[in-house]
Amino acid sequence: MTRAAIVGATGYSGAELCALLARHHHVEIVSLFSSGGKDARAVRFARLHPLLGGSTGPDAEPFSLERLKATRPDVVFLATPNETSAELAPKILESGAKVIDISGAFRLREAAAYPKWYGFEHPAPWLLAEAVYGLTEWCGGELSGARLVANPGCYSTSILLALKPVLPLLAKGQAVICDSVSGVSGAGKKSDVAYSFSEVEGNFKAYGVGVHRHEPEMRQDLGLSADAPFVFVPHLLPTVRGILSTLHVSFAQPQTPNVLAAAYEKPYAATPFVRVRAAGELPELRDVVGTPRAEIGFALLPGGRRGVLVSVIDNLLKGAASSAVQNMNRVFGHPETEGLA
Repeated sequence: MTRAAIVGATGYSGAELCALLARHHHVEIVSLFSSGGKDARAVRFARLHPLLGGSTGPDAEPFSLERLKATRPDVVFLATPNETSAELAPKILESGAKVIDISGAFRLREAAAYPKWYGFEHPAPWLLAEAVYGLTEWCGGELSGARLVANPGCYSTSILLALKPVLPLLAKGQAVICDSVSGVSGAGKKSDVAYSFSEVEGNFKAYGVGVHRHEPEMRQDLGLSADAPFVFVPHLLPTVRGILSTLHVSFAQPQTPNVLAAAYEKPYAATPFVRVRAAGELPELRDVVGTPRAEIGFALLPGGRRGVLVSVIDNLLKGAASSAVQNMNRVFGHPETEGLA
């Protein structure tokens, strides 16, 4: 059995992790720690997630590094703010446990990028080169036995899964335009009027254009420079969960549906949680909400030189918790679908 702990278990992603790990046949949850600061209180295990009503496990207690170490976890999931993860991960690694971080604290390879995109000087820059960027379907053997896994951002997951298979076919110098919409749970549990019901219900808006911290992560994984023509525009959707990304691309040569289908089949034919649809059949949010899957569709415009790619995921699952469990399964050699299917 893999002994697991979750820091930030009372947040949205942390609660999803609790539900997934509770049904994992090769995991024992040994400790849970609540989100929040000094005033954080213990939360009964069965109250953490609606699916845990009849399950048993440890209560989520206020965080203590000494208490975490005393439970001797093999792996610690950090569902914590970026700066908190950056501070905690080195200390946890020193104790001998592995870390799967759901925040953005270890996604970027250059420490110099953190003040600009995340607003803090990175306290553990020596770990950035070691961290495995855990876009599971595009990881080879590097996840096996990894000490530190940086889970991708939710927007990044939806866009990279759709774009990476066709990247070699794209026209050089032509802009890739990514319009993504996300449910409000992507902002996490926080008291902010911008995410209140009165502000969100019946509304739709773009935000973070040119400054969203998932953009440098996507550029890094795609091998694009900071000035390459890549446009990412996130939007806030008046739903609780789910991400739909629409990508507008130009091809170097006219393409056919069969060529694009073959490009997607190569990386995803044997993957359990990415489903690619037939040409012209585009997925919807309701196809994936509540599941660990990503669904991808594509359509060619007349002439075959331009295309539209559509990718949908549940931001709390494939965009966070289920992806983290999928990565843990690879790290420890468990079946990749364990706890997820």
